[in-house]
Amino acid sequence: MPEFQLSAERLDPLLVASSTPFDKATLALHLERYRLASEYVRDADVVDCACGTGYGSEMLAQAGARSVQGVDLDRSALAFARARHVHPAIIYYEADALRYTPSSKPAVWVSLETVEHLPNPRAYVARVVAVLPVGGRFIASVPVTVSTDGNPHHLWDFTRRSFRELLSSHGFVEERALEQNHRFTLGDVFGESRGARERDRRHGLLRWYLRHPSVLARRVQLTVTKGLVNEYLTVVAVKK
Repeated sequence: MPEFQLSAERLDPLLVASSTPFDKATLALHLERYRLASEYVRDADVVDCACGTGYGSEMLAQAGARSVQGVDLDRSALAFARARHVHPAIIYYEADALRYTPSSKPAVWVSLETVEHLPNPRAYVARVVAVLPVGGRFIASVPVTVSTDGNPHHLWDFTRRSFRELLSSHGFVEERALEQNHRFTLGDVFGESRGARERDRRHGLLRWYLRHPSVLARRVQLTVTKGLVNEYLTVVAVKK
């Protein structure tokens, strides 16, 4: 097996079984998103952008996709994907999400927990809409509660409204939505149960909050009103 290290950004069903409850709950959310996407891929050419270790690409292929282009920048994750999540319908590509040109025109573009990582989300969605045919589907998910404080890889905080506006402003019409909640404890963040999350969490958080008081305010409001929770929105959107 290629050497690969779990992180909160790179989980896999083959590796997370011996990990922490937080990792298992996080993976369960990802699997539910891919199960939703799997309902729309039969006989379709599909792009799975930010495919990570490839388990989702394999799910899409097993659901009957004609072809799946798994795209990611992480070379070690792709090596794992090519070794452990193999399917005749899948080809994995090492490429940047903002620059990738599909080898065949897809009818479905899957992009789960991707947009919040990108320096220019609008440019990315514009690129997706330019590639998809009329009637093509963009299946995308983001956190819709503040996440840039805990995760240094996240560049944007979305709300349900702002994410839907991003899609609709590029001509996408929402067909279906999946909302998910992930409740956690302080031990999941700071204690012995933090598992793979430790490798991705932001260090020096108090100093970071001093530089980003508006994010701190949103985190406090969220915690007071809803407790310790991360919320996510997956949208199936159609190009009109």
